[in-house]
Amino acid sequence: MSAASAMRARSLLRRYLVATVLLGLFAGVAGGVAIGAWGIARRTATVFDRFVEYEDAATVGVFACYEDAPELTGENYLEVCTGYDYGDVAGLLESTPGVEAVGRVTAALVEIAPAGRPEAAEPSVMPFAIDAGAADVLGRPIIVDGRLADPTDASEVVINEAAALRFGVGVGDELAITPFTEAQFDVVGEGSAAAAGPRTVTVVTGIIRRTGDLVSRLGGETDSDDEANVVPGPAWWELIDGDVARYGVELLVKTTPGNDAVVNEALLQRWPDRTMFVDAVTVGNDGSRTVVSTIGLQALGARVIAGVLALAAVVFAGQAVVRQSRREWDDAPTLDALGMDRRTMTQAAMLRGLAVAGVAAATAAVVAIGLSPFGPIGLGRAAEPAPGVRIDPAILAVGLPLLALAVVLGAVWPVARLRLRPSVDTSRHVTVIEHRLPLPVAGTAGWAMLMSRRVGGATLVSAVVGVVLAAAAAIATLTIAQSYDGLVGEPARYGAQWDVVVGNVASAAQQEQTRAALRSIEGIRAVGIRSLDGINGDDMAVIVAAQPFIGEVAFGEITAGRAPLADNEIALGRRTMEDLGTEIGGVAKIDNDLDPPNTIDFQVVGMVTVNDALAAEPGRGALVTDSFIDRVAADEISQNYAVWIDPGVDRDAVLDELQKAFPLSFVEPRPPRQVGNLGLVVRQPVWVAVAVGAFASVALIHALFNSVRRSRRQIGVLRSLGFTRGEVVASVAWFASALAVCALIVGVPLGIVAGRLSWTAIVDDIGVVSGPVVPVVWVLFVALLVLVVANLAALAPGWAAARTRPADALRTE
Repeated sequence: MSAASAMRARSLLRRYLVATVLLGLFAGVAGGVAIGAWGIARRTATVFDRFVEYEDAATVGVFACYEDAPELTGENYLEVCTGYDYGDVAGLLESTPGVEAVGRVTAALVEIAPAGRPEAAEPSVMPFAIDAGAADVLGRPIIVDGRLADPTDASEVVINEAAALRFGVGVGDELAITPFTEAQFDVVGEGSAAAAGPRTVTVVTGIIRRTGDLVSRLGGETDSDDEANVVPGPAWWELIDGDVARYGVELLVKTTPGNDAVVNEALLQRWPDRTMFVDAVTVGNDGSRTVVSTIGLQALGARVIAGVLALAAVVFAGQAVVRQSRREWDDAPTLDALGMDRRTMTQAAMLRGLAVAGVAAATAAVVAIGLSPFGPIGLGRAAEPAPGVRIDPAILAVGLPLLALAVVLGAVWPVARLRLRPSVDTSRHVTVIEHRLPLPVAGTAGWAMLMSRRVGGATLVSAVVGVVLAAAAAIATLTIAQSYDGLVGEPARYGAQWDVVVGNVASAAQQEQTRAALRSIEGIRAVGIRSLDGINGDDMAVIVAAQPFIGEVAFGEITAGRAPLADNEIALGRRTMEDLGTEIGGVAKIDNDLDPPNTIDFQVVGMVTVNDALAAEPGRGALVTDSFIDRVAADEISQNYAVWIDPGVDRDAVLDELQKAFPLSFVEPRPPRQVGNLGLVVRQPVWVAVAVGAFASVALIHALFNSVRRSRRQIGVLRSLGFTRGEVVASVAWFASALAVCALIVGVPLGIVAGRLSWTAIVDDIGVVSGPVVPVVWVLFVALLVLVVANLAALAPGWAAARTRPADALRTE
């Protein structure tokens, strides 16, 4: 750098010290908000993995039975394997390298009630550890309140947040737990029998949150997804002497990272012919997939917001830097005449820009770190094991240099494009244009300002572009939100054309109990829902059939074609149809899991949205005839029942009867997880519109001030012709309104098209059929809001113009 460059930079810094600080603060805040938003997005995207790492729970589950026992299937398992203690398997794994902890857990069927209110007792599934050392395999939860229970004290329990809400209790309150005995397993079903085990009164020592509890925060599709967990310690198992109806015992194994495979290898080496099931431990009912996808979707939305904020920062803060630099180098022709060449000027502008960049970078770092406690967002916020301020070195290391570079480039750009030879200044010439518009005098003056070529330049263009983007983003967001409301407002669109699904049938005895309860209720029609495993390895795509039971109804929402009528016909979900590469009228080859490696060829006769209150994704799955299930899996019973309420009956009374008969499995239509997850982020883009709108408002005010300054001669002429101050303010308001109308002419259609296209892409991905809805009222509201904001933005520049004395305006021009 030459001495002349440094001298010029110091001179500019001293002369424009206040401008340097203010410009650096503005650029720093704009850039810091974008960097902070990106940090929040990154914190959201990584939070589930950090929660899993923090929890450090078992990663492998083992189901086994006595070494010489028959296969572990159906009732055979309940009859033969209930008393198995896992001693031999646990002993082997405890001595296996790579295994950190081993412990037995189970899920008991109990009645739980706040102590002193036995009438409020509710049947519940209660997970807990059997072994004293099993707490380690359950992992470390986030402690929301209180402390963990003493595993050696049968009177202490911890609960999750869902249980605290369900039972209305907190730390220090008492809960009464009464287990159903082992002999009651078949009759527990829907609470038709009272729990016969010993009643124990326990004290809530803490409220906890585990990764599995995140599923219930999604709203779940079934009651089993909304698990209210009361968790006692191993001492409670010893107190009741293990006599409790339960869904088997599982051995949980925690390994060192990356060593899950050693569990299966050790078991196969020791017992190569023994029947065992070794599976990866997941959150809830395959909840990890749903939780991860939901957090990922919210993180993606946060990234989009961060990207838009970054673009807005470049446009609005960048033009401010360029504008200031252009002003500082108005004397460039004079410097050129004195011998300062373009290279020296560029170096001086770079040094000058570095001063602004330093203030901007420091400000941005403070803003970005200050915004970090707002992350993660959405569901990820509940999964954050270490909330509060978080410094992300990677984000700062990338974002701050990019911000500084952008500021320096903005400072150098006007110098690099300087025209050093004098040019003709046309600003002194006033072109009088006659406008024949049905407007008041102030409106005509405002329109003339709009038509002037030198009224605003790039500053005004960037402000108008910002208004266009803000209006388009708002209308697109509202279109998506209105379309989503239309989808969830009509359950048939996501496949739930029934009124209620009930039943959780696992045995012939429970099936008869469920059917008897349904037969006793008048005014309903019902079908049993029979299902087979996933299609070609896709666990989310289940083959479903409706078994006739009470009356005649059509199960499954057919969106194209027709329902299957013969054994060789099938209706597929949209996503499954795409995965199989077929269409209506084509052939679907589906693996026969009951007779591998053979396949079953179906004629595709329709597209269907299947919802049995258990399906995770409405666009996946298939509908077949009940006779097909009879042919390939005659022993497959209906696990649950879809119920329709007849027209003309007392709907509320029938629903009340159904809920009393099926307290554990009563499910009314609610959006499936994928649709529900969309609801968590569907309005998230509104923050894009708010952020862009805020930047656009600031830019519009700046652009109007700039336009007023450039139009001083015209304003002086108008004042000399008799314009009052009020008419001058009104002229600037008309000018701002004209700009807003121009922006709306582009922004409204752009927002509608973007919203419709986005919604179509969303529902195509989910696999449901639900067209876009344009919210006309909201579109008009956005248009009115833009006009109001534009007129408010015109007040300050208009008042400044009104205070200009005609003589001063004409003389300075």
